[in-house]
Amino acid sequence: MKTIAMMYVTLLPVIFAWVANKFFCKSDFLAWIDEPIDGGLKKSDGRRFLGPNKTWKGFWGMIALTAFFQIIWGLFLGIIPHFLSLSLVADYHNDIFFNLFFGFLLGSAYALCDLPNSFFKRRFNISAGQEGQGNARWVFLVLDYAVPFVGSIAVIALFSPMTFSYYVGYVLLAAVTVFAVNGLLQFIDMKRKRH
Repeated sequence: MKTIAMMYVTLLPVIFAWVANKFFCKSDFLAWIDEPIDGGLKKSDGRRFLGPNKTWKGFWGMIALTAFFQIIWGLFLGIIPHFLSLSLVADYHNDIFFNLFFGFLLGSAYALCDLPNSFFKRRFNISAGQEGQGNARWVFLVLDYAVPFVGSIAVIALFSPMTFSYYVGYVLLAAVTVFAVNGLLQFIDMKRKRH
């Protein structure tokens, strides 16, 4: 139980940033950077490299928001030493400079690892925002939620070495958590639209 608590305490800024970035991308704020990363370019087969949903707004938003939430979370942990002791990076200085740097790395790794999924989806002729059909749907559903965390948790592993099984379990825990949170957000949105 303590192991799972430590995982969450360390990764929560990324999860907070993921939620906030969903709302940020839907907003009109900074609309001028809401441009596709691939610039609309297509391969010789006529398919986009990444598609319209992978934008600079979402990419930079994830990085900036993770750094922001890491700083806020660090301040919160500084108030409650018991929680701070659960962090996998508790041995480092819990100050604004470290948290800005660490948050930047976490967000950058997440944003970069999020891109290959879109590339492979386009190769399988899966439209942007779609999950595919049959077995491909489940494969890409798992990849959508798990692969971005491969990067973020690799960053954590640089600061707090972990076994391979711990690393895989951490990625799966993060993926299941975000999947559940996304389901909750969709449920709330559906209830809101009914009223």
